[in-house]
Parts: sequence; structure tokens; C-alpha cells
Amino acid sequence: MRFEADFSGPRTVLRALFESGDRHTGRSEEGTGTPITYSGEVVEFDYVPDEIHPDLLGLLLLTIYYPFVGERAVFPAPVSPRLEAAFQSSCFDRQIRFGNVDASLEPYAGSRLALAFGGGTDSGAVLAMFPEAFVVHEAHVRAGRVMPSFTHRVVREMGSDRARVVLSNQRHVSRPEGWHSWPCAFATTLLMATDHDFGMILMGSGLEATLLRTGTGYYDRFEARGWHGFTGNYWQSAFNAVGLPVFSPVCGASAFVTSRLSLPLIRSGRVFSCALDHGAPCMRCSKCLRKDLTRAAVDPAHTVRWEAYDHPVIHRHLDRDPLPEGHVFSYSRRAVSGLPDFITNRVADLPEIESQWPLRSHPKTFEFCDPQWRPMIRERVLEHLEEMRPADIAEMQRWDSARCRT
Repeated sequence: MRFEADFSGPRTVLRALFESGDRHTGRSEEGTGTPITYSGEVVEFDYVPDEIHPDLLGLLLLTIYYPFVGERAVFPAPVSPRLEAAFQSSCFDRQIRFGNVDASLEPYAGSRLALAFGGGTDSGAVLAMFPEAFVVHEAHVRAGRVMPSFTHRVVREMGSDRARVVLSNQRHVSRPEGWHSWPCAFATTLLMATDHDFGMILMGSGLEATLLRTGTGYYDRFEARGWHGFTGNYWQSAFNAVGLPVFSPVCGASAFVTSRLSLPLIRSGRVFSCALDHGAPCMRCSKCLRKDLTRAAVDPAHTVRWEAYDHPVIHRHLDRDPLPEGHVFSYSRRAVSGLPDFITNRVADLPEIESQWPLRSHPKTFEFCDPQWRPMIRERVLEHLEEMRPADIAEMQRWDSARCRT
């Protein structure tokens, strides 16, 4: 695959020129790997960089087009052996040969924190702990129309000196729609990084995504470091390889913790659980239900309209086995008073959580952070979070959301 990048007009335009061996169908590098088909539409961003390091441009292109690349990639400018080596990892399902590599290319280096801000409680918690981070939010464009989200207004109101909303169609150029890889969430930040001297990308991704298989059971990411690199994830290791590491300061903390940290932003209307109601939370879906549960557990003043969730879609969701984010419902049984029967009856057979691990953070997850940034990140986070104790860690590792059938 040959890549082209056009920075001459009012927007950045990225093109993939398919060669023999490339394909228009593939699997997304997110979740279980959904089969996707690329439409051929060019990818656009309404940000045009004055400068972009070739490794960052190469990584940006690979995050978007990786599912469709065959055996070879040729970039708009030669990239370094560091990027090439990252994509030779056996953790990728294929090893791509790079057609233009420059061994003399200087490594990228930056000094500022950036936050890839999704607008929810996880990234809101990171913003609360790192208010100095430059906030980057991507607004999604589908068929020429900007998808509504109240987060666009929130970020623009921060001011251009500390935040930027960038419009892009990258989530909507394949079917079904969505990220082609989970690091596509950082594509806009990669595009802006050289201009803004970004040296670390912060993200909001909690314990559920790091160690709990979306709240269904323990995943030993520490062991995975043996083959993924010290980050425990091969895509994150690729970012480290090019000098722009990615880390979530809340990767050891559950949704209860991030909800507590985000409370000031939630109360002021600057963090939202979903955007299904014309850009605002619908207050009817399973995601909104989980956000109401986690907030009710940490905010005694919060009132919930439980009846809004009493409908067949939620009933079917609560009956799933294993139940996604099952720890939220399991812990809420003891932490939230007045839960309605339509919830308690459907989650009664989930395993108990007896310790306080949902309210604390795993102390070893800082090992996934780049060593250069680790001391500062750790010191700041521990100003806001309480670490798990050995008993908490032991129970968290044993816990799963499989039903305890009698």
C-alpha cells in the first residue's frame, strides 16, 4: 500500500493507494476484531499541520489503514527503523515490510502533555488530575455532516490556547462504522503533535479495559509485557517506539473511581456518558445506566430516575452471562441504596465483591507508563487516588461476572 498525505489545502487529506496484496476487507484492531470493509473514501481532518515528524505521520496512517495493508507500506516520507521494528512485532497478525526507511532520521521528542479527550468520565477524571494537558477532541463527520455531541461545545469553551476540536471522517469510511484500530482515538493528536510539542498522550481508559476484560474477568496484562513490551500492549509499544508514548493515568482504577474524580465536571455539565439524544445523554441505554450507578455509589446527593431504564432492552442486557461491566452491578448492590427490583433481581446471582477494590487503584499499573514520564504521572495520580491493598488485588484477580447459578 502506498500512502499519500496532502497538506496544501484547508484540510489534511490522507489517501491509500491499494497495490497487489492489499485488500478492502479486514478486521478492526479493536475488541474482538469486527470484520470491516473500506469504502475507498479519503480520510480528512480539518487541521493542517505546519510540520509533522515522518514517524508520527507513518504511525497515523498505520492506525487508520492497518486492517487493509498487505505485505508492504510506502509512506509519504521515509520513516525510521524504530517504527519499522515496532511493526515487526509478532503480536501483530502480520509483519509489514516498509518500502522507504531512513536510518538517519532523528527521533521525535516533545515536552508537553496532551489529552485525547473523549468527553466521558474516564477522560474527565484524567482532565481533573492533569488540567495543564492540552485537550484534543475529535468531532466525527459522517457523509459531510458533523455528528452531534455536547462535548464539542465544552472543548471549544476551554479556549484555543488549551484545547482544540478537530473534525474528521475517519470513523465513517468503512462498514460497519467505527475505529479501524483502537489507537485511531489518537490520530488527531498524532497529527497535531509536532506543531504543539506533545511528548506524552494521556487517555482515559480504566481498569475495565486494562485488567478486567471489560468487566467480565481478570486479564494479566503484567504477564503480557513479556511479548507486548513494557506497556503490555503492542500498539502502545509502537507509540513508545516513535517517541510519543501513550498512557492512561486511570488504567488501574474502576469506573467508580473515575466517576468520583469527574464529579465537578459532571455537575457543571462538562462530562457526558453518551451522545445518543442529539448529542446529549439519552438516559435510557446500558451505558447511561452504568454511569448512574457509579455516580450514585460515590455521590450521595445524586438522584436517579430508575424507571427510565425499566424497558426490555435493559432487561435483556442485565440477563447476559457473562454480564459486561458486571463488577459495576455487583458492587452497586452494596453501595447504592434503593435499587429497583428489575435491576436487583437480574444481578442477584453475580459474585459478591467484599473488599474495596472498586474504589481504589491498582498500584502496579504505573509500570505500563514510559519511564521518563512515570515519576511525575505517579506522583500526581496518588494525590487523588487510594491504592489497592493486597486483599483488594487478590479479590479483583479472582472476580469474574459469570453467574453463580444454584
